[in-house]
Amino acid sequence: MRPYLLLVSLALLALGIAFSLFSIQTSPFSVVGYGNSSVATPPSGWEYQYWAGLSKGYPNSTVITSKGVTQFQGVHPLKLNDTELYIYVVRGYVQPLAYLSVPSIFLIFLGTALGFRGTILLIQERELGELSRGNAVSSSIYKYALKRFSSLVISLIVVVAVVALLETVKEFTPFSELLSLLTFNMGLSKQGLSVDSLILTSLSYSSFLTGISFSPTVYISSFLVMYAIRKKGFAMSLIQKWKYIGNALASWVIGIALLYTFHYYFPVFPVGSPNGYLLSYLVLPAVSLFFPYIGIFANRVVYTVLSTPPLVTKAKGLSEDIVMYRHVLGNLMVATLSSISSALVEMLVAEFLIEAIFSWPGLGYLLGRSVDAGDIRVVEGVLLIYSTIVLVSNFLADLVYGIADPRVRR
Repeated sequence: MRPYLLLVSLALLALGIAFSLFSIQTSPFSVVGYGNSSVATPPSGWEYQYWAGLSKGYPNSTVITSKGVTQFQGVHPLKLNDTELYIYVVRGYVQPLAYLSVPSIFLIFLGTALGFRGTILLIQERELGELSRGNAVSSSIYKYALKRFSSLVISLIVVVAVVALLETVKEFTPFSELLSLLTFNMGLSKQGLSVDSLILTSLSYSSFLTGISFSPTVYISSFLVMYAIRKKGFAMSLIQKWKYIGNALASWVIGIALLYTFHYYFPVFPVGSPNGYLLSYLVLPAVSLFFPYIGIFANRVVYTVLSTPPLVTKAKGLSEDIVMYRHVLGNLMVATLSSISSALVEMLVAEFLIEAIFSWPGLGYLLGRSVDAGDIRVVEGVLLIYSTIVLVSNFLADLVYGIADPRVRR
């Protein structure tokens, strides 16, 4: 069954990246309305479309009357000279599949966690055969999952209540705001666009960047730890020192250095909203996230793995292979699963800065522009969606952790 677990995890990971890739695709779109008045008003419902405002620019308007055609930036009512029949057209680009950004980031996280577990179990089975199978503690996974889910719901209610309190301070109706936030209906931004659509369209780019940078970081750093434990010497010393290198050369430091080197001095890679070959825009942000965190994550895992007492296991008559592939590798799997959700949270925080540096149209870039514009609705929406991602990823990590180590179910 273990090879099937690995195949399922790879399918989840590929599906998550594919969803995020589909969600960033744009297409031209128009919303048309008409009326007979002295003020031309935008067509109803235009603000709830998934406009690609960060990547392609906000929509523009055209008002057609018997006296001519008027085109202008943005979408707002236009005063006419007389009462007359008009046609109001809102044009721009939309991301019609932006809603796929929500499941994509969770599929990427779940695929990464399950994939790592499946790989470790497969290695253990190939090296040790039946000796890789331990005696699991019998306990119900359903009760454990229900307990974790109840904690998730309580945490979400607390987060929503905090955001609703911010709305109450601004003299909004507290109960209606709380109900709206529980249904993720966050109103309109200062641009007149739905906050939901702004967040979903920007989350599409954030989830795609996460899928490209987070999964390789977890896999490569974990196998670097295995190699370092077997070889010791320089490899182990490098991993232990990489923590300090990663802290000193944080993602935003590397990002600024790469920006000036490979975009301004040597214009090799473009930055900003992708306009053409997508991967060329992705290289600098992904590299900025990858190199610091691969060392930090590997260093975090190696100390937990080294807690396995090799002298005790050898004293019990166990061979080096059993010590390595059963005990050390088992500790590696549990240690990684227990910290994988916190690693995702740390990388998402780093992404906020990286997106702002490279003008990558994700949640971090949206948050920066909203803070500059004083758009508190969007800021609260980003806070809510970020907290939800963190809580749900913790819930998924707990489930995988409970499957990998049945002792935590008790």
